[in-house]
Amino acid sequence: MAISGSAFVDKSWLKGIADCLKKKYGAKRVILFGSFARNEDTEDSDIDLLIISPTTEKFYQRMASVLQIVRELSIGMPLAPIVLTPEELANRLERGDQFVQEIIATGIDL
Repeated sequence: MAISGSAFVDKSWLKGIADCLKKKYGAKRVILFGSFARNEDTEDSDIDLLIISPTTEKFYQRMASVLQIVRELSIGMPLAPIVLTPEELANRLERGDQFVQEIIATGIDL
């Protein structure tokens, strides 16, 4: 699935966020999911990202780190990152976590 753009967010901006996270946070994958990925976003939508990164940070610290890194690229749209390590992703998929399975199946790799 490709990003077709949005009335509210330019697809090159999303790619820039992903590139920044790969460079500054060591992200292996950045996956857009939710309303933006489905082209159902509104002006009240947030940008949902699943970030796969081999981090040693505690789960909730990861979100703060990601938000700090992308702050300079902000365009006023709320960002809702979920950061999982590759091992956590594999474990969730193995356990049949439907939320993560749906993100992997329908999300857009940036």
